[in-house]
Formats: sequence, C-alpha cells, structure tokens
Amino acid sequence: MNLKPLFVSLFILPLFSITACATEPTPKVDSDGIPQTRNDLTADEQQQLNDFLAQQKANMRFIEGGSFEMGDFGHKLDWTDGLPLTGQPDNKPLHPVTLDSFSMNAYKATYGDFDVYSMATGQEKVGMQEVTIGVRQPDAAAGINWQTAQHYCQWLGQQLDVPMSLPTEAQWEYAARNLGQYVLFPTDTGEIDPGRNMWTDSERKEFSKEYVLILTVPIVGLYPPNPLGLYDLSNQNYEWMMDWYDPEYYANSPEHNPKGPKTGTEKVLRGVSAEDGSAENQQVVDEITVGRFQRVPNPPLISDDPNVNQNAFTSARCVINLSKPIS
Repeated sequence: MNLKPLFVSLFILPLFSITACATEPTPKVDSDGIPQTRNDLTADEQQQLNDFLAQQKANMRFIEGGSFEMGDFGHKLDWTDGLPLTGQPDNKPLHPVTLDSFSMNAYKATYGDFDVYSMATGQEKVGMQEVTIGVRQPDAAAGINWQTAQHYCQWLGQQLDVPMSLPTEAQWEYAARNLGQYVLFPTDTGEIDPGRNMWTDSERKEFSKEYVLILTVPIVGLYPPNPLGLYDLSNQNYEWMMDWYDPEYYANSPEHNPKGPKTGTEKVLRGVSAEDGSAENQQVVDEITVGRFQRVPNPPLISDDPNVNQNAFTSARCVINLSKPIS
C-alpha cells in the first residue's frame, strides 16, 4: 500500500487551512469596538443595506416621555388587598421615574436583520449552532448575547445617524405598561386573550411542528401589538436591557432617566422567553411588566459544546435616544 498520497494529503490540508485562516479578512471596528460597515459592498449588497435601513427606520415607534411609578405596583390595585404582585424583592420599592421621549423598535431584531448586519460588517452569521439551526428563521427573534445585541443597536444608530442602544429597564417598563399605566400584561388590551393576542401552549407546539422542531420558533409579529405599536413584549424571547443588574437598585434609583448601576456582572433581561411565553404560563405569572431577570453576558455565556447556543432565547430591541421622532 502506497502511503505517500495519504501523507501528502494530511500534510497539505492543515497547511491550506492555516493559509485560509491567515487570509480571512478581519471585520473592522471603531474605538468603541462597534463593527463598521465594509467599504467594498457590491451594488446589490448596498441596495440590500439601504432597504434594510429604510425598514428599520419605518419600524421605530415614538414614545412620548413622562412620569410614572416603576416597580411592583400591586398595592395600588383594588383586588390585591394591598399585597405586592410578586415575591421578588428586586422590583421594589415602587419609585418615581421621569423619562425623556424616545423611539423604540416595534420588533425584536430577527435573524434576517442580523444577516444584513453580518453581511454589511463582514462578520460571521449569528445562531449557526447545529442544535438550534432550525430556530434560525428570517422572521424569528435572533438569539444573541448582550454585547452582540448592544453592538448591533449602536451600529444601526451609526447608519441612521442617531444615538441608538438597547433600552434601559425604565424605558422598557414604561413602554410595556403603555406610558406607565398599572398594566400587568404588555398586550393590546393589557390582558391575556388566549389564541388572539398570545399563543396557547398547544398552538405554540403546533407552530413549531411546522418547522419539524421541538424547540419553539420565536417568529415576531404574530399577534397584535400593545397600544404603542410594540410587538411581542410578552413573548418571543427575553430582551436584553442596557442596565447592569443590582437587586437593590430600585431603592437608590435616580428619578430622571435612570440607566442602572454603573458597574456589575450581570445584565437585566425583560419579557418572557418563547419557550415559556404561552398564554397559560403568563396567566399564572401575573408580573410580566414588572418582572426582572438576569444573565451573565460579559463575557458571553460560552459552552464547551460548539453545538450549544446558550443565548438562543435572548434578543435585542433597539431604541433611539432622541426627544423627537426620527425624520
């Protein structure tokens, strides 16, 4: 048996791989680490980017600023007998907050959105792990870590020439509660109407079967938006907030435009995951607009298994921090 061709193949393959890796272009970033748009886009790629930016601009909903009481407002409701909504200590005390006006995207960023972002900036596509690849539908909320979410919003803001970021907890709760009203569920009516404004558990499972998956596929915009025009605040993946997590922060929060603690180890998540966001589950929870969740995003959650996406159900919804509508 002649082993020479096999030896040559084994020798050349690693050499070729090393050479290919060495010549792979590195995405450019600015001084803040934000990926920058390639300067060699083809005409078709530039048109794709232009169409994407026009759509993102149209998706922004202007939220008039104002004052509200942030946190667990259970004792303000007649039917609670003065009791809080939850046993969570970290969403108390109820405290006054005043926000400047801002604009919020009607939708969570989808895998289709991130594909344009990846193309424009020369990055690898997100969510390509083998186990969750079926969830990766163009209109599904993208599962990403906090830093990727923030960089995406910042990059999008650079393209539209506006200050853009992830929302603060205060902005998200104010919008979810329809300008700070005492609303439990961020739906079109403030209540759960199974099968009309939120999927039931059986509907969720049947929907996933269409994609031959046992995992929930978090397609955005399936149900009516809340009164401010914002979709899926109560389902289709958790949403990353700008804020660091501190269980004691509400007691010390500044009143005007609070942005969370200056430092921390965990970032706050709001909303409900697609896996848990059925009408039946939420009718039991009763705390969607005031509940707080947390994950360790920086460094991002990383598994030794390359097939695992530990951020499969954490997503981004961007805000424009301007006190007037985007023109």
